[in-house]
Amino acid sequence: MVRMKPSPRLLLAVSGHGYGHLAQCAPVINGLRDLVPDLHLTVCGTLPRSVIAGRLDREFTFLPVELDPVLCMHSPWEIDVPASRKVYREFHHDWQTGLRHDADLLATLAPDLVLADIPWRILHAASERQIPAIALCSLNWAAIYAACCGEGGADAAMLEVMLAGYRAASVFLAPAPALPMPELDNYRSIGPIARRGRQRRGELLARCKLPETARLVLVALGGIPTGLPLECWPCREDVVWLNAGAGAGAGAGAVDCDRSDMLDIAAAGMAFIDVLASCDAVLTKPGYGTYTEAVCNGIPVLTLARPDWPETMYLNEWAGRCGRLEEISVSQFATGHFMEALEDLWGRPAMSPPEATGADQAAAIIASCLARV
Repeated sequence: MVRMKPSPRLLLAVSGHGYGHLAQCAPVINGLRDLVPDLHLTVCGTLPRSVIAGRLDREFTFLPVELDPVLCMHSPWEIDVPASRKVYREFHHDWQTGLRHDADLLATLAPDLVLADIPWRILHAASERQIPAIALCSLNWAAIYAACCGEGGADAAMLEVMLAGYRAASVFLAPAPALPMPELDNYRSIGPIARRGRQRRGELLARCKLPETARLVLVALGGIPTGLPLECWPCREDVVWLNAGAGAGAGAGAVDCDRSDMLDIAAAGMAFIDVLASCDAVLTKPGYGTYTEAVCNGIPVLTLARPDWPETMYLNEWAGRCGRLEEISVSQFATGHFMEALEDLWGRPAMSPPEATGADQAAAIIASCLARV
């Protein structure tokens, strides 16, 4: 009698800070379809199941559990530092209880591999349970917290625990453009991760009942809702603003005005990535997902200045080198004085988009690891 080998079991642990972490790891999971067709996938985190399902093209089991703290935000680009310190310190206050929770979760699910983007406590738990684990992200939360919220000695022990979790992974896959992480000796660079959309400009214009001469600017500020100062934004006959909305995976809040040049992305009735690939520019903030998807689809990027965010320098350098990028201040965003910057972007010659090789690279590494267990 021949015994069938059981389907490999992967646990995907996703941070709930916005939608960028899901946007980064979802193409990797989708890339596993051909390599591991019988994969049993469980997704854990605090993101809505509907948002996760919108990014994954395979069936999965979903467990809504808190795996890591989330930075508190005043807006998509401004951290509430005191509140974030409180949340992080409370998360670490009863560390052993939380660690037991994650260890018990792993005992129940019995995965063959843990993929984390990028909760750290479950990586500790996987190490204790002797379950192989891989970390995947362009940043790590220890580096972000230390740069934005850290208070030296007061947070030193917590930061070391966070780093120890990341070091416990067999490898920390860092898709370009990634934050340098010299503190992690398991750091491994891979190519950019981004979905490629279908250029459906004519269809998009028809669905939104817009003329062929319209220039479409997608407003995509991440998965943290915010109000838009639409009453101050420029009004031009040839420019139409498409608001991504928080439910689209690149949220900015709902359109609430009577202007005919302001449309909600829902009016397009098509996938977000296809809308992005069909637009003339995207207005965003420094963040991995929108940057890489815009640049890899050849779309110019108008970005808010975010000098206090550790990733900004690396994201902007890459986007400016591989695509078309222009930065505006928060004041320009609020007052609508950014049309000159948009015109400058549109005046630059298009570049050949970079290849988004990171998802295939990561999928191959994960598939190889699953084959060994």
